[in-house]
Amino acid sequence: MKKRILKLVCLLCSAILLFGVTACGSNTTGNSKSINFWGYGNEVELELTRELVAEFNATNTQGITVNYTPVRTGDYEQKIRNALAGRSVPDVIMAGDGEIKPWIERGGLATLDEFAAASDVIDIDAMYQEGVNRFRYDIDQRRGGEGDLYGILRDLSPTALFYNKKAFAAVGVEILTLSAEEQMEQYGTDAAYFEHNGQKYFSNQIALNWDELLELSQLLTSNEEAPVRNDRSITKYGIYVTNWFGFGWSVGGDCLEWVEDPSLPRGGKYEFTLFDETANYSVKEDQTVTVNGTTYTAGQIIEYTDKDDLTEADKAKCYELPSQLDAMEYFVDLSANWGVSPRPDVTASSSSHGVFTSGQVAMLAAGVNSMGILRSTIYPEDHPAGFDWDVAPWPKAEHGIASGHSGSVAYCIPEKSNKKEAAWAFIEYAAGEPGQAKYAQAGFSYPNTKELAQKLFIQEGAKPANAAIFFEAAEYQRMGDWGYLPSKAWITEWSNDLNTKVLGGEMTLQQLKAERQESTQAIIDGYYDE
Repeated sequence: MKKRILKLVCLLCSAILLFGVTACGSNTTGNSKSINFWGYGNEVELELTRELVAEFNATNTQGITVNYTPVRTGDYEQKIRNALAGRSVPDVIMAGDGEIKPWIERGGLATLDEFAAASDVIDIDAMYQEGVNRFRYDIDQRRGGEGDLYGILRDLSPTALFYNKKAFAAVGVEILTLSAEEQMEQYGTDAAYFEHNGQKYFSNQIALNWDELLELSQLLTSNEEAPVRNDRSITKYGIYVTNWFGFGWSVGGDCLEWVEDPSLPRGGKYEFTLFDETANYSVKEDQTVTVNGTTYTAGQIIEYTDKDDLTEADKAKCYELPSQLDAMEYFVDLSANWGVSPRPDVTASSSSHGVFTSGQVAMLAAGVNSMGILRSTIYPEDHPAGFDWDVAPWPKAEHGIASGHSGSVAYCIPEKSNKKEAAWAFIEYAAGEPGQAKYAQAGFSYPNTKELAQKLFIQEGAKPANAAIFFEAAEYQRMGDWGYLPSKAWITEWSNDLNTKVLGGEMTLQQLKAERQESTQAIIDGYYDE
């Protein structure tokens, strides 16, 4: 009997050991090197990721096996939240710059500074710092851009102006690929859209100003509801742009501004400034302006917290720029008043790519990650519905700064993972040159370092021909407002009405301000009262 009991106990212990390694998924301490990776994306991205995982599994010499689980984009945030709150977690996850802060605040993600410092593969200092800093967070101050590192930048997706060459030709616009200096020498102007000897020209090397963008968009619009339209246009709309970022940032505006206040627990607070009506200022050529101890040089825009302290003498050294509210009005008017951009009801049943690939719009604000989709979905030029296409810099306000939004994604390791070393080995591969090459050469994303961008991004003969403009855009383009704070509640408070009623012409910006300014500020204040 004792021998039977001993044998039973041994069998039971063996079973516990066996199932203890697997029962909690990846949250285990066994010697298994099988790790779980969750990701999301469109069809192009998912297939690239499957290939990347297969290549890692076939080539790594550490015996690591990655099990990839693709999650539908619309379900991803909720599934990650649920996983991080539970006992079993994936070992590697993807996080967009607008998703990561809530996961950090819940204690769900591991810090990666020590891994990065010891790595011979990942060089954080060589990466685009604007992208890297999106995944840094100071929990105590509840401020991004500083503090611990929670994600390794996978890529950027800078924004450009994609355009339909066939639509331009139909309205008699010739496309130039000349630098500003070369164009000035040949045509006597560095404008992005101009007329010379009766011929209209568009430069794909120079950013349109807002007046030029509107005039060109009207030329490319046949929409019968537009107050200015062109029957010769083969596209219904001249342009489609889905967010205000590039317009507001170009004049130095924003939807949030940090204001120092030593009396507050965190030394300051964010002000909601989406509807700020005060003019902005940029310093003229050969001038300098010093305000509150900060010296601004030619081309720089005076910061929000300094512009109220400009003297009249200071202003004389500056160009007066539109306000943030003016920039918002311009963005809204493209659809609500000028009719050169589709209203929300037009695009509700189609993606932004769809309205461009179908020939409904002549120009599209989109990121690098659109290139692979456009390559695979736009018919060749010899097809009746086909056309050639390219990219140009995103427009900017006259005397404003180059601006625009770039998306970004990082690889992260959940804190509860017990296979962090194996997870890190996969991240080194995915965020290193093999992974960067996989996505960049498919036209899906822009590499995380300048060196790899120069090496991998441009493919001879692949569209768009003018893809080199993304090199400059990657230097200055910024994260969208969804990544500013540890929750998106402050955005949904006003954005739903903006994207439907205001862009649809049913509500003015002043009405939106009256209804949402105070309530949005209250939500923002709440983050810092906790």
